[in-house]
Order: sequence, then C-alpha cells, then structure tokens
Amino acid sequence: MKVLLIGGTGLISTAIVDQLVQRGDEVTVFNRGLSEWRIPKNVKVIHGDRWKTSEFEKEMSRHSFDAVIDMVAFAPENAESLLRAFTGRVQQIVVCSTVCVYGGPMTRLPAADNEPHRPVGDYGRNKSKIESILLSTNGKNGLHTTVLRPSFTTGEGATASGILFDDSLPNRLRQGLPVIVMDQGKAAWAIAHVSDVARGFVNSLLNPKAYGQAYHLTSDEHTDWNGVFEALAQAVGGKFNPVYIPTDWLYAQAPHRAVGVKYIYQYSSVFDNSKAARDLGFMTKVPLIETFRRQVAWMEKARKLKTAEEEPFEDFMIKAYQEGQKPLLPEGMDWNPWGNQITG
Repeated sequence: MKVLLIGGTGLISTAIVDQLVQRGDEVTVFNRGLSEWRIPKNVKVIHGDRWKTSEFEKEMSRHSFDAVIDMVAFAPENAESLLRAFTGRVQQIVVCSTVCVYGGPMTRLPAADNEPHRPVGDYGRNKSKIESILLSTNGKNGLHTTVLRPSFTTGEGATASGILFDDSLPNRLRQGLPVIVMDQGKAAWAIAHVSDVARGFVNSLLNPKAYGQAYHLTSDEHTDWNGVFEALAQAVGGKFNPVYIPTDWLYAQAPHRAVGVKYIYQYSSVFDNSKAARDLGFMTKVPLIETFRRQVAWMEKARKLKTAEEEPFEDFMIKAYQEGQKPLLPEGMDWNPWGNQITG
C-alpha cells in the first residue's frame, strides 16, 4: 500500500510510520522539515507547507497514493484543501481529530462516539468542522473518509510532565517531593501508549468498515488523576505526595500554565472504544505504568528530564497556596504550552 502522512514526525505520526514500514508499506511524509527526525531514513520525504494551499495541491498532483493520513489538519481550510488535492485520486483520507470536539463535562461516562460536540476554544471547534466537512463527502467520486479521535496519548517522544507541563515531575516523584493535583484528583482519566493509538490508524487504512465513520482511539485502562500520578511514581520508584489545589485557584494565579487544567483536565475524560474494537480490532495493550517506564527512559536518554531545582514552578505555587498568598512567579514561568488552541 502506498501511504502519505501529512505531518509524519510528531508523536503519533512517528509510531504510525514505524508500523507501516514494519508491515512493508511504501510510506511518504509531507512536512516542513522543521521537527526532530525520529522515523526510518528510508521513508520518502516531501518538504512543503500545507498552509500554502495552491503549492501543496500542485505538489500532490505529481504523486500517487492509495491512502492519505492527515495528522496536522487544524482548520476547515485544511480539510477543503485535502478534498481538492485528493478527490478522485486516492481511495481514502484518514484525519486525526481529537476528543476535544466534545468539550466538557461529558453527558455520560464512558463517552460514546456520538457524544454531542460542545467544544471549548478554537482547537476543538475547528476539529469539529473538519470532521463534518470530510465525513459529509464520504463515498463521493470514489473517495472514502475516516475520522479518528485520540485522547491523552503519550510515550517515547513526549515528556511526562503532568497537568502543569513540568518536566521535573518524574524527579519530584522519585524524591518524594510534593506535586500539585487539581481539586481532589478524582476526575476519571485514561492515558494511552502511542504504539496502541498508532495501530488504530494503521488498521483503518483501506478498511471498508471504517469508511464514513468516526472512532475513539483511547486507552481501555481507566483510572483517575490520583491513579495517574501513582502510576508515574511507581514507574520511577518514587512516592506520590499530593498537594490538592482547586482548579479555580490554579487558573487565577497561573492562567497560562493552568489553561489545560481549567478547560480539560478537571473534567472526567474516559471513552468507549467498542466501535473501534469491533471495526478496527482496536485494543490497548501497554499498561499505564509500563507507558511511563518507557517514557521516562526516553526522557533520560534524550536529556529532557529536569530536576526540581531547574523547574521550581510547583514549589512557588505550593508555597503561595499554603500561605494564602499570590505566587511571585519569575518572568516567563507562567507560559502557555497550548498556544491559543483551547483558550477563549
């Protein structure tokens, strides 16, 4: 099978490319060439900017593929460009969406694939629009479309940074230092290893059951945030010493760093994967503790793991909360890891 990945070097993309190459597919990636290269050297690369739509569509007209996976469609115009570039020329377009199309809180748990779309911010809104554009065209001019919705996915290639994007978190747990958990840590949560999620993408390709469908690709192992931190502590041989701080206080004191806590992490977020299990043979195999073991080992090898002294954000916040004061954060410490994706 000849497969194009638009993106191709991100966390999930890298695992998808690896699995496609391992099964013998002919893989091409299209991207700007700006990200760290972690995929096989024999993968064909086309450099370009998909936001320059006329150039992108002209370049794609020079190539032939059986299926396209778009990992970096973030706006409706990306979906429209996909259709112009590939309608009548490929059998299937698979787009990476997100469970952020639902917003929060969910109307039921685990959330089903038909959960109402009530997204928060432009990221979820745009992904929802992309889904609608692509699914409405399924079956036209011989083109089939599929939408896949990962949730929290991690593993080698990403840092274990918890709810506040603190790359010292594994070392804090190793040392038994206090760590921040919003509210009482009881929100239901699920974290999938990247290899499991990638397998869902691979199994959707040229799969007639997947045509015109949307699926969750999320972890089958459900816990809560206390369980997440406990699993990471076990993975690094440490101790979970939580300091529970209300979401509203975190957001008020560090509105950039805690934006994910405010709009995503405080809400229970577990999903029903039965549809993907039925049609794609999807199931998650890597337990959460093993996911974290692999992830932290990668962090150490890649020199991504910080010490608590290098990243004292949590210490500033904990001290201020316990003393009933406003934290005196050094300039640049309250940064937004999400860009503007979920705000507004």
